[in-house]
Amino acid sequence: MCRAPVGYRQSARAQPRFGVILEELHAVLMSLVEDFRLSTNVMSSMLPIFAGRRVDKVATPFLHCPGPRRRIRMKCINVCAALVALAASSAQPALAQTTARLSYHWAPSHESAIMSKKLSDEVTKRSGGKLKIDVFPSGQLYTIRQIIGALSAGSVEMGGVVTHNQLPAVEKDWNVFQLPNVWESIEHQRRFLAESPEGKAMRERVLQKTGMAHVAYVPVGPYVLFSAKDSLSSLAAMKGLKARALAASERPGLAARGMSVVSLSTEEIYSALQSGMIDTLATVPTAIKAYSWWDYLKVAQLPSAVYADSELMANAKWLAGLPGDQRDVLLSVGREISKEATAQTYTGNAEALKELAEKHGGKIVTLQGKALEEIKALDREKTEPELAKLMSPEIFAAAKRFVGRK
Repeated sequence: MCRAPVGYRQSARAQPRFGVILEELHAVLMSLVEDFRLSTNVMSSMLPIFAGRRVDKVATPFLHCPGPRRRIRMKCINVCAALVALAASSAQPALAQTTARLSYHWAPSHESAIMSKKLSDEVTKRSGGKLKIDVFPSGQLYTIRQIIGALSAGSVEMGGVVTHNQLPAVEKDWNVFQLPNVWESIEHQRRFLAESPEGKAMRERVLQKTGMAHVAYVPVGPYVLFSAKDSLSSLAAMKGLKARALAASERPGLAARGMSVVSLSTEEIYSALQSGMIDTLATVPTAIKAYSWWDYLKVAQLPSAVYADSELMANAKWLAGLPGDQRDVLLSVGREISKEATAQTYTGNAEALKELAEKHGGKIVTLQGKALEEIKALDREKTEPELAKLMSPEIFAAAKRFVGRK
């Protein structure tokens, strides 16, 4: 049996019948003691009558009296029956309960957080309380940059991982999903991981290196470029903007557009926007809603060129050590949540953009024609070559083959 991660608990719930049997046994024993006390009183009261007679002659009338003897015998039988029932009850296996922690950096109103909480509730419900998952949103336990290390070390049982920009730190070839205008959707990327030999091997390397296991997909969605400046209508207008990047692989595209780049974690963005340290970032629309970044970010640029997936991961040893029925429930719910969350990410992000425009004074800039072709050409000529340096030639070639590009 592998050592369970810190925070992992299995408790035993006593059978309800156990307490009842103890109460019955106590009542029988007290009744038996009372019968002996009464019998002793009877003997004491009869001693003057039998004064001077032999002891066996004194005891004979009492012992042959059927009432007390029958009562005592029945009480003894009841005591034995209660003891047998008690032994049988204690021998029954207790109901095992597992409590796990699920840590993620998303705010509670973020779509990925909503789906993560739904998985937690459904697992607890369908397992009959045997597997209880406590959620810790907003980086209460671990931030976006800490969660992979925490999962690998077994410091937490489950966590939300934005595979799009967190896994490149573990496996450089994961940068392949940062290539702009290559992937058509989140599902397109997953097919590459499931169907191509190179994608399968890359996925397996990541899981082996990190000691993580997949539970569910909770994608964050299509990336959109947002800015506090009305400067996203053309390539020339973007020059000089101050952009945020989380991963190194996000820098080439921003730098190619003439922006300065600052590395910031999710938790640092609001104050950076507030202070003017940054005025631009690429993220998903549901994020600017969940973290209230739309207090400052008022302009969004479409169409999306990159799609960001996320997963709920588990410490692999912890998952393997779960009782089979609990693991089956968790993975079954995970498959359902994956399907629902993937469909919802497109709807939720579209609704967030609409809300930005209608309720927060935002503006949606949709590049078309010459302006769009100019951006695509820039990425092909400058962004792609820089990103290619961050991955192996084999994975870059495999991605192009998969999407039908030379």
